Amino acid sequence: MSKVADLQKAQQAITHPGSGFYVGLTLLKAIDQALAVAGPAGNPGVIRERAKAYAETAKAYAKASTDLKEAADNRLPNAWTGSVAENATQSIRALANELAVSQKSLEQAATELNAWADNLEGAQSTDAQGTVALENVQRSLAHDALDIGKAIAAIEPANSAVGTRISAAQRAESSGTHAASMLNQLAARARTERAGQGSIDPLAALVLANEKGPGGDADGDYILTDGQLDRAKQFMSVMNGTDQLAFQKLLSGAKSPEEAAYLWKALAAGHSVADVQQFAALIHPHGDDPRWLSEHLVPALGTDPLLEESTAHAIQLNYKGAQILDGYDVYSQRKVGDCVAASTVVASLKLDPVTMLQLTTGNMTDVPGADAPEYFKQRLQQLFIGQYQQGQLAAGSKKIYPEADGGIGQEGNTFLADQNLGKATGSTYEYVNLDTDDDRRAAVSRIEKALDEGKPVPFCAFDEASKAAGNNGNYHQMVIVARDGDRLQVYNPWGQSVWVTEDQFIHNHLNDGGLTGTTNINRPYGVELPK
Repeated sequence: MSKVADLQKAQQAITHPGSGFYVGLTLLKAIDQALAVAGPAGNPGVIRERAKAYAETAKAYAKASTDLKEAADNRLPNAWTGSVAENATQSIRALANELAVSQKSLEQAATELNAWADNLEGAQSTDAQGTVALENVQRSLAHDALDIGKAIAAIEPANSAVGTRISAAQRAESSGTHAASMLNQLAARARTERAGQGSIDPLAALVLANEKGPGGDADGDYILTDGQLDRAKQFMSVMNGTDQLAFQKLLSGAKSPEEAAYLWKALAAGHSVADVQQFAALIHPHGDDPRWLSEHLVPALGTDPLLEESTAHAIQLNYKGAQILDGYDVYSQRKVGDCVAASTVVASLKLDPVTMLQLTTGNMTDVPGADAPEYFKQRLQQLFIGQYQQGQLAAGSKKIYPEADGGIGQEGNTFLADQNLGKATGSTYEYVNLDTDDDRRAAVSRIEKALDEGKPVPFCAFDEASKAAGNNGNYHQMVIVARDGDRLQVYNPWGQSVWVTEDQFIHNHLNDGGLTGTTNINRPYGVELPK
């Protein structure tokens, strides 16, 4: 049990010591139980020293990053011309960016550690006050334990004192958990290290890890997710010689680092080298146009970067500026009960440029108008329906859409999670029930880890009030696609994403920010988690 739970158990014994002649002795035993729980552990001074060291290192990284950017822009030898100079500039800028990301991560880590130290120090001070108050009650009652009147009078101050200790323990636990969560997220940004642990050349790994789409900021909108860096490395390590040579030839022929990064992304999404060769032939004519690549290979990210930067408003996904068509968002599942397919498909498209290219262009990359929004929407809806039907069959349905439109159930959920997300992430998903707040709290830790590894997490929810009233409960699947500390970005297959807090997820308040609008789907009841 946690310290909070132990103190709450002692508090229960203090407030209900029974009655009769021995109430004072029972109360003293409960006070002893509360005093036996240790106060918040840790040394705020040591934590602040670590924060100071991080801040000082961040300053050094900032200077080095600035110097490297200056060298890339102005100081390369004049003898370095053409592709040599271009590659040198790319490499130096990538190194400068890596240092800038490290600088920001260290600064944020220092901030988190200082906040944790402050909270821990405050919790320890509060706990000490509660302990002293509890000891005072203990001493005052020690010689009068058989005095029923004094024993009853001591219940309230003892209860107040242990309540103070509970508040301190809760503050220490929550701040420690938050700090650990944030530090884990910051540690996951070590992208170049992940890309370079394998057969990839270290300098190539540096450039690869830092390639971004148009408008990407200092530490976001990377073409490859952290998990895809790992996957690319793994695939390269097991390729036969023929495939390695073929893939290296594609990379060496790429017109830009961005084109090369999308080839890596296609490989990491689980496609064969032969498939990547076909994909490369389609995008190569546009390989030196980063904006074209972004619009056609990650369009959901072109207008909603899904960065680790939380906002307070809903974000409508759109394609080439087309947000609402015929009353529906271009990404919307419409009125079909294919939310499971629609949510997992969109989440997987973020990871799979090969499938996304087929949707945006029909693989007719040079046919004028083939990439029009109306055609994209039609292809996307067909994909939703096809996946929905496969999910129904996997769930054992005898009749499938359009003959039957009643959802697909748990087996179908897991099937589509494995098929759409498992292929692109290398994970196998498992369905986990979320019956209680404790279930959801435990799941959040696994959700955070999955998101830090670039693995989307589908979950199911319903409307508590509707179900309680005997109605259908409006069961619905959505998918968590990113996190920013203790905030989770949830994609609703009605065509929008909304940031919710982990506390809202745990305590059945999903719709507080308008995630499902007037349909108050607020209670998560099951989640598909990577094993």
